[in-house]
Amino acid sequence: MASGRCPRTRRCCSCAEAGPISAGTLAIAPDLALLRLARHRFALILAALVLGGLGTLSVLTYLRARALIEQQTTSRTLPLTSDAVASGIEQELLQPVLASRLMADNKLLESSLSRDQDNSTVLRTLLQRIQQRTNAATAFLVSEATRQYHHSSGVIKTLSPDDPQDDWYQRFVSSGEQLELNIDRDTADPSRRTAFINVRVDDDAGKLLGVTGVGLDIRDLEQMLRRYETTYGVRILLVNSDGRILLASDQSSGQLQQQPLIGAESARILSASDLSLRLGSHGDDLYVRATRIPELDLSLLVLQEQSPEQAAFHQLLIQNLAAALLISVVLIILAQATLGRDQKQLETIARTDKLTGLLNRRQFEHSFADLSQRAERSGSSLAAVVMDIDHFKRVNDTHGHPVGDAVLRHVSHRIASQVRESDPLFRWGGEEFLLLLFGCDQRMALERLEAIRADLRAHPLERGQLQLPVTLSFGLTLHRPGESSAALVQRADAALYTAKREGRDRICSLDPGNDGNTP
Repeated sequence: MASGRCPRTRRCCSCAEAGPISAGTLAIAPDLALLRLARHRFALILAALVLGGLGTLSVLTYLRARALIEQQTTSRTLPLTSDAVASGIEQELLQPVLASRLMADNKLLESSLSRDQDNSTVLRTLLQRIQQRTNAATAFLVSEATRQYHHSSGVIKTLSPDDPQDDWYQRFVSSGEQLELNIDRDTADPSRRTAFINVRVDDDAGKLLGVTGVGLDIRDLEQMLRRYETTYGVRILLVNSDGRILLASDQSSGQLQQQPLIGAESARILSASDLSLRLGSHGDDLYVRATRIPELDLSLLVLQEQSPEQAAFHQLLIQNLAAALLISVVLIILAQATLGRDQKQLETIARTDKLTGLLNRRQFEHSFADLSQRAERSGSSLAAVVMDIDHFKRVNDTHGHPVGDAVLRHVSHRIASQVRESDPLFRWGGEEFLLLLFGCDQRMALERLEAIRADLRAHPLERGQLQLPVTLSFGLTLHRPGESSAALVQRADAALYTAKREGRDRICSLDPGNDGNTP
């Protein structure tokens, strides 16, 4: 391959036609992104430390205040409220319960049920008096012998096993309980829901004679519970031993185990005579006080949601965290401004080789992608050259590694002096260098490489008394449209190995249409 010469200028006329390209722009590769990421990461870590410290302090303060409020609520406030509510409910219900028990123990009533004769008039009179004295909504008695339903107004009906409305009787009798509170439709007035206090009537031998009791207007009881709810700011549930909600200040119904939060603890609540719990989390706290009312075989549940004090502390926590976040943002801005002054130095360190100051190998892919795309768009040429210092191992073995390092720096400087600032020059590894020449065809690239080779011959390394000639072997190739960087470098490497085999200190290209090499 014939090789021409061109003057030792920083540009050859044909290569300059491509226009200036900023090597700094080309060299911004993933390493720079990593350095910038490290810069941002430092600012974020600093802000995170401040945010974490202030946030932790705020959270600990909040948790301490919350613990104190929780202790106050569960050990003092809620028990007092529960006792007051239980006392009011017992006052409303104990008189009817006592009256129902007295009815069951009434010898006249027992005698009337035991005799096989018509006693409806006697029973009606007795039930009227009890209803008047207890101010109950109704008073009743069911005879086990006749299954007649006696009311203060007379015999209402005869219970039938086929009537679902009469199921309450067999259920209560089969339960074995002596007394229960049951919410049901009034047999005398099916349109009205009534709280019945049912009591067994047994003779001296324990034989069942019937069931008696009084009924309270459910609306009065519900109004009482709503009044307590308004006064104390709590929800109130009356639950039987099976977990069925009989009365609720908020109109809740169904089974206790189906209620949010408390459902999972329903078995524990129903089995306790006196229990305080805190359920829920993340601002959905629910305080539960369960008290057993043995006379009615009921559990009274007083439920208090998040208190105003807790809500205030929760809001304060949010405000403190917002303030900590604002301080962290300010710190990020200040840190970014401070670190920005060192950004150029960090970028230089990231993309250059420490020993030679040339671009490092990691920057190659970005530069190649930029230049190859620009070459394909404009129809320009892109040459790649791999250069290797001849007999470099011999230099290290003979003169030592410090001289070897000096040779690397010397060669880097001499090559850079003969190429354009826009031509990316890389320390490729060890004693190898790689050069990209944008806008240079085969002839133009040869001229540039001949200038480098001649410059090296004219400038041996001078180190003290030592004058050390240095030569390079060159592998040259041109980029083909759509070709990958790996294929391009592989072909340039093959040309370099050919130059080494054929005597070193020469330029070799294996591209079709070339003579092969130039010494």
